[in-house]
Amino acid sequence: MSPVNMTASAYKHGFSIEEAMHVMLSLANSQLISTTRRDAEWVFVGFPYQGSGRPIELIAELIPPRTVEVFHLSDLTDHYRYPWRD
Repeated sequence: MSPVNMTASAYKHGFSIEEAMHVMLSLANSQLISTTRRDAEWVFVGFPYQGSGRPIELIAELIPPRTVEVFHLSDLTDHYRYPWRD
């Protein structure tokens, strides 16, 4: 397993792993959603690449010690707009 994995559902809206990485690394905004014994789920909101005006949401499990599994990546919806700062 590599440090960043994307499930089939994460590719459903046509975004790439490079765009997912950009959202997480630029860290526009993020919010902890839930925690379990095994992992923590986070939502990240940001842009898929520098200069983009299209905000997207990414939801991932952060699994210790260093695995990130992205399972949702889509255009920003009202459901996850709360971490977004204009």
